[in-house]
Amino acid sequence: MAEIAFHPTPDAFYASTLLALDELLGSLDGERLYAICLQTDDGGMSVGLCANTEEGYAEKRAEAEEAGDLDESYDAYLRWNSAEWRHEMTGWEHFKRIEQDLSEEVEDPEGGFETYFEHLIDAMVDALATLRSEREQALQGVTLFVTITDSEETIEVEDRSATRLNPPELSEPFLRRYDEAG
Repeated sequence: MAEIAFHPTPDAFYASTLLALDELLGSLDGERLYAICLQTDDGGMSVGLCANTEEGYAEKRAEAEEAGDLDESYDAYLRWNSAEWRHEMTGWEHFKRIEQDLSEEVEDPEGGFETYFEHLIDAMVDALATLRSEREQALQGVTLFVTITDSEETIEVEDRSATRLNPPELSEPFLRRYDEAG
C-alpha cells in the first residue's frame, strides 16, 4: 500500500506550535504553566494551542465555588478542559497557514476522512513530542496532550496522546482526571 501524503507537514505543525508557545511563555508574567494541548475540532479544519496556569485554574475554581457549582467532577473539568482555560487558542495567527492547508486537504482527502483525521492527530502529537524534546526545561512539570472539541473520541485521543507525550508522573494523574476518586 502506498504511503499517503499529508499536508501540512509535521515540520509546519511544530514550527507553528513553537511560535505560539514562545509567545505564550513571554506573556505568562510569573504564572505557573501546568498544561498545554493542541486542539482541533471534529471536522479537522482548525488547530490551535491551548494552555492553562495554576493561577488561571484557581481563578475559575474560585468562581465556581462562589457560585456553589464546585464538585469533584466539575473541578476536574475546570482543570483539564481547554474550553475553561485562560489561554484558549493562543497564538492562533501562527496556525493560519496550517488551517488553510487543512481546509484544502479535507475537501477531498486521500484515503478518506478517517485517514485524514488520523494523520492530523498524529501530526499534532508529533509536534508536541518534538516540543517536549526541544523545550524540555521550559516544559518540566507541564502535561501535554491533544484534544478534539465536541467529539465522542475526545477522551480516547487525550489519553493516548498524554500517555505518549508525558513521563508517568504527569500522565498517570491526567489519566485518572475524571475518576470518582480523582
